[in-house]
Amino acid sequence: MGAEGSSVQEAAARAFELLRAMPIAAAVFRLEGDGTLGFVWANGAAVGFVGQGVAPLPGQPLDALFPGADVAQCVDVARSGEPRVFEQAIRGKLAAAQVSITVFPLPDRCVGIVVQNVTRSRHAERILVEANTFLDSVVENIPDMVFIKDAEHLRFERFNRAGEELLGVPRRELLGKSDHDFFPKDQAEFFQARDREVLETKTLLDIPEEPIQTAHGQRWLHTKKIPLCDENGEPRYLLGISEDITERKKTREELTRAKVELEQRVLERTADLQRANAELLREALSRRQAEHALEETEEQLRHAQKMEAVGRLAGGMAHDFNNLLSVVLSYSELLLTDLRGDERKRADVDEIRRAAIRGGELTRQLLAFGRRQVLQPRVLDLNDVLRAMDRMLRRLLGEDVELTLSAAPGLAAVHVDPGQMEQVLLNLVVNARDAMPHGGKLSLATANVVLEGDHVDLPPGSYVVMSVTDTGTGMAKDTLLRIYEPFFTTKEKGKGTGLGLSTVFGIVKQSGGGIRVESEPGRGTTFRVYLPRTSRPPVTVVPRPPSALPARGAETILIVEDEPQMRVVARTILQRNGYTVLDASDAAEALALARAFAGPIELLLTDVVMPRMSGRELASRLAALRPAIRVLYMSGYTDNTVAHHGVLDEGIAFVQKPFTPDTLTEKVREVLLAYELPVGTAAPERT
Repeated sequence: MGAEGSSVQEAAARAFELLRAMPIAAAVFRLEGDGTLGFVWANGAAVGFVGQGVAPLPGQPLDALFPGADVAQCVDVARSGEPRVFEQAIRGKLAAAQVSITVFPLPDRCVGIVVQNVTRSRHAERILVEANTFLDSVVENIPDMVFIKDAEHLRFERFNRAGEELLGVPRRELLGKSDHDFFPKDQAEFFQARDREVLETKTLLDIPEEPIQTAHGQRWLHTKKIPLCDENGEPRYLLGISEDITERKKTREELTRAKVELEQRVLERTADLQRANAELLREALSRRQAEHALEETEEQLRHAQKMEAVGRLAGGMAHDFNNLLSVVLSYSELLLTDLRGDERKRADVDEIRRAAIRGGELTRQLLAFGRRQVLQPRVLDLNDVLRAMDRMLRRLLGEDVELTLSAAPGLAAVHVDPGQMEQVLLNLVVNARDAMPHGGKLSLATANVVLEGDHVDLPPGSYVVMSVTDTGTGMAKDTLLRIYEPFFTTKEKGKGTGLGLSTVFGIVKQSGGGIRVESEPGRGTTFRVYLPRTSRPPVTVVPRPPSALPARGAETILIVEDEPQMRVVARTILQRNGYTVLDASDAAEALALARAFAGPIELLLTDVVMPRMSGRELASRLAALRPAIRVLYMSGYTDNTVAHHGVLDEGIAFVQKPFTPDTLTEKVREVLLAYELPVGTAAPERT
């Protein structure tokens, strides 16, 4: 044998060693002359494969080792020298098996055969295919949209039927495309931003609600997005599962609306029940309070009747009593003039005059309470009234009471009688001083206010309020209920008439305003006086010096007064001052005198309230006889003849009883001379 033969033998030996060591079945067969393959050699795995435990005898056919093997393909390899791999089923030691047979040529017309059992792998492959088919069926039949995107470009790799139906787009048009190919830009950017978030965080993202535009219109989805990672933990795909919650959302919103409506109905019904319950409680309380309310009503009626009776009494007595006081005052003044040099008698007469003055003050207080005094209002600023009275009030209060004044800037004007407002302020300040016997603080303030409709004693509107607040003893509730009653007082006997607050009440009411009081024992008292605002500007008063109008004159005056003493004293005063006087006791007599008198009659001085014909009607009839005659009315109080609700009519000249000779003569000269003022000013006042 040559060197070449030796090499072949060595190669064959190495091949046999390799085949022997292989863990899979391997054998060598030689191509015989009759075209069959005869057994040459087999390793242990091949012997074990057939299940006989011993190798076949040399020359035995292929079927002896691998029953059912495809001999023809093995012979072709031996003849062609081309290796071949094929699969087939053969009978193993226990059962038929699926094997992979590898046949390759060997020297000396031999072939090597390697048989590998692939039954398990093929079974596994079948199981995997079946599993994939099952999963595909599951995904395809899930009622929610399922989609898979590649992690790099976020293109759709897979879509199930539910997603196809939801979007209304065929699946073939979806695959390989991105969100930008189907949705509006802002919506596509929103979807991909969430995708990137999932891929970057490598965590599940739950989106409870998100809108999406489809071929069927807008739908609402509940979407979960999950990263699908490789063996290295890097995201390769993105899995999305979207549930169409449009109908559920509508149902939830309808349920919410229904719940809200139900709750509203429950609230309304509860409120109705509460109102009904409250009404029942009110009715029960009303029944319990009916007797008490009736008693209070009766008491209020008695109180109102008493107040009205006092008012009528004040008005009824004022005419006669003021006539008497005018007589006493006038004769006292005349006697004082006649008794110059006799100081003792003058002193006695002066006491008579002083008593008459005090009587006149008492009468005016009663008239104020009864709202029957004559008011001569003008437009003024209450701040001016407070400032003008500041020095006098400080003297009145003394050093142990600290007075502060807070005048509101831009205070609106009011239309009131300035003298009466001074009386209101004075009475309230005196009342406060008496409530602080050991001193204290008194505050005066003004302000503009607007009252709504919750004030029973005042109509809604704009008002000016003047407040008087003290730190005195205060008042109990039972006292507050009676403070405006005439002659009611909590002061010691001889310390007060009980008419101060009654006067305040009457003046304020007659001026169209209202008064409130707040007080508690030991906590002081606050009175608030409300007066209606006016848009007219305040009127500047032009003071007249005492000598501006002379007391004497030479004109003819017709006096009409049904009270004889009053008529005589008026005539005496005027005659002493140079006037020619005609006097009559009633209107009929006055008209007769006017017709009979040949000379001029410059002035009619008439009482307002007279029997059969009032002074106003007399003046009207007399004006027809003597058109140039001027009229001066006099009265202790007034009805609606020359004033409405106590406010003197425009252009009416009036002198209040009781009067003194000086008061009467000055008013007579004022009317006769028709003292004229610049536009925008009020009638002159005495100083």
